[in-house]
Amino acid sequence: MRTLPRVLLLTATTLLTSGCRKLADTFFVVNAETEEICKTERSISFPAATPDTRALTHTFEFPLGEIGADLPEGRLATDFRLRLFELAVTEGGADLSTLEYAKVSLRRTGSTEIIRTLLEYQQPTEAFSPTSITLRGVEAASVPQLARDDRLELVLEARGTLPPQAWTGDIRACAGLSAEVHYFDFIF
Repeated sequence: MRTLPRVLLLTATTLLTSGCRKLADTFFVVNAETEEICKTERSISFPAATPDTRALTHTFEFPLGEIGADLPEGRLATDFRLRLFELAVTEGGADLSTLEYAKVSLRRTGSTEIIRTLLEYQQPTEAFSPTSITLRGVEAASVPQLARDDRLELVLEARGTLPPQAWTGDIRACAGLSAEVHYFDFIF
């Protein structure tokens, strides 16, 4: 039994030496990933636009679940992938095809500071139709500062000729989150 402590000490010393960092990262990593999370917010009221109004903004709270709550402390790498963001007119006969530009950005809940723009589209594109804006994405955004949060905010900004009448719409967003924690530094 006296050899076990020596073996552990030698193994730890070997892993701590420079050049073995990648080996340590291989064995002391926790990966977590959510299946696709979708959320729909229904019957959102949008006011009639005045002639000088050219921008529409709406904040959409998006749940991340409990993925970060169970992760150990350590160096954290995350990827947030917004796959779909759709605004669909449900009442009021608004025409969204006159919009020229739309983007969806990411921020921490309750903050005013944008962390990153996730999706951005400009006319002409098939993303805009008379009854909906459908933005799709495949790229992942690295957001380590949000991995331990249980929700975030998606901010829709659209510019162009806005509907002159009040209207109602539904927003649907689908995304996935993956996290990887390297916790070797916290063991020794």
